[in-house]
Amino acid sequence: MENVLRINVGAENGPVATIEELGAYAGLGGRAMTTTVVCNEVPPNCHPLGPENKLVFSPGLMAGSAAASSGRISVGCKSPLTGTIKESNSGGTGGQFMARLGYAAIIIEGERKTDDLWKIVITKDAVTFEKCNEYRMFSNYPLVAALQEKYGMEPGYVTIGTAGEMLMCNSTICFTDPEGRATRHA
Repeated sequence: MENVLRINVGAENGPVATIEELGAYAGLGGRAMTTTVVCNEVPPNCHPLGPENKLVFSPGLMAGSAAASSGRISVGCKSPLTGTIKESNSGGTGGQFMARLGYAAIIIEGERKTDDLWKIVITKDAVTFEKCNEYRMFSNYPLVAALQEKYGMEPGYVTIGTAGEMLMCNSTICFTDPEGRATRHA
């Protein structure tokens, strides 16, 4: 895992992805990565749902390997619930896929310019964005089923469901499990 993928959702014509080397974040993964990024890059007095906060995904250092229980992924940000740095951990396929694509972290930053919903599609060849307003207010299970109908069972899916879409403080981020079910939550 040698790269950081940054996704600026506040770009003028929709989200923009940039890939950078680890730099100062070399050797970090999981909770160490998410907490360090939030500590270094998020102002402590920013609003948790404001444009200065960042949402950081980072697989553990052993993710992508055949080691038992190595597919964990950490998700960190300034918490809307507590106002402090928060990290949550999940299983499922997200950490394994992310590590195999070479990303030590995916950082979502900025503030959307419109109310459009965007789907981020990450493959070994590209990072693309597609408007997906047709999925507005889908809960996790029906959303994953619709995505699997379009993309198949092989990819891992990460969704936020209706609570995340409504910016509720108690929302989760859902990762599909190895059987393709929307059952693992951070």
